[in-house]
Amino acid sequence: MSVAFNVFSFSAGWHPGWRFLLILGAGAAALGLAVYVGLRALHKIASRTSTTLDDELLHALRWPAQWTALAIALLVAIKDIEERYLSRAVEHRLTVLAAALIILPLTVGLSRASIILLRHALSRSATGWHVTTLTAATIRILWAIPGLLVLLNLLNISLAPALTALGVGGIAVSLALKDTLANLFSGFYISMAGNIHKGDYIRLDSGQEGFVEDVTWRITTLRTLQNNLVVIPNSKLSEALVTNYSFPEPRMALPIPLSVSYGEDIDRVERVVLEEVQAASDIEGLLLEPPPVVRFNPGFGDSSLNLTLIVHVSDFTKQFPVQDALRRRILARFRREGIQIPFPIRTLDLPPGSLKRALEGGAGPGAAV
Repeated sequence: MSVAFNVFSFSAGWHPGWRFLLILGAGAAALGLAVYVGLRALHKIASRTSTTLDDELLHALRWPAQWTALAIALLVAIKDIEERYLSRAVEHRLTVLAAALIILPLTVGLSRASIILLRHALSRSATGWHVTTLTAATIRILWAIPGLLVLLNLLNISLAPALTALGVGGIAVSLALKDTLANLFSGFYISMAGNIHKGDYIRLDSGQEGFVEDVTWRITTLRTLQNNLVVIPNSKLSEALVTNYSFPEPRMALPIPLSVSYGEDIDRVERVVLEEVQAASDIEGLLLEPPPVVRFNPGFGDSSLNLTLIVHVSDFTKQFPVQDALRRRILARFRREGIQIPFPIRTLDLPPGSLKRALEGGAGPGAAV
């Protein structure tokens, strides 16, 4: 309270403190009302459009606009105070505070709008890219840098000494944060290369696999089919051999091995299998275009003729229910058609008379079979 009385002094007219509060309240009310009316009118316009982009932008910019209006009212009230009631040093500090309160919501609003616009543009493009946490953080930093420079200029802080110190200490910092920087730049590489996207199903050469949940500044997270989370450092992922089952398209060919007896007609077997697949169009995830095919491959087995049914599924996860449903249908059809699936058979080639001699001589320790 003593500081406030030292800063503001009495005069014949309005007390400067009351004048400050009056201007601040009136300005905040007027600007706040203008923002409220403007946003309400824009919401009505946005509700009549077919896209949700304008609704998302208005929702993201609501509180930055309100805080900016309040900060502008504070700046106007500060500038209204006469110099005899407020020292220049205190006025400068309050002006910097008001500028910071203006820059902060503006920076947040611009970064939010940029992220929403980028996410909308990527969703409409054919690249399949998504806005990851690392991308969003980078956008926020890029918008924060101009605001920080403006604040430093208002505080009369020169960047030259800081840049000199960073140049001298940069080597030590880079050595201490070597692994962190490697993960950071690897994350940028993964996000910008366009080979791995959020939501893709990937498998690493080390065996880990799952859906890409997010790429942050240090790690990439995968969600497995068992709904577990796999955490991979970005530097490890950038060096790994990665199989992406969702890119360039999620559709994939699915080979299903079949075995029948040597006595079966493989042309008949092929016809029966394809008829059963064509009749299974109700199986979720099964694609009939490209059409399914049956190949006599790998061919001749030890006790069976081995064929391969090749069908297409809509994405990686659909292969498991599709295989289950098709195998059940094909097995039932084989049984109705009398097509035999043989058991493994082994043929022993014995020298003539060896079995008789073995039986007559008894199975002693040195007996030959």
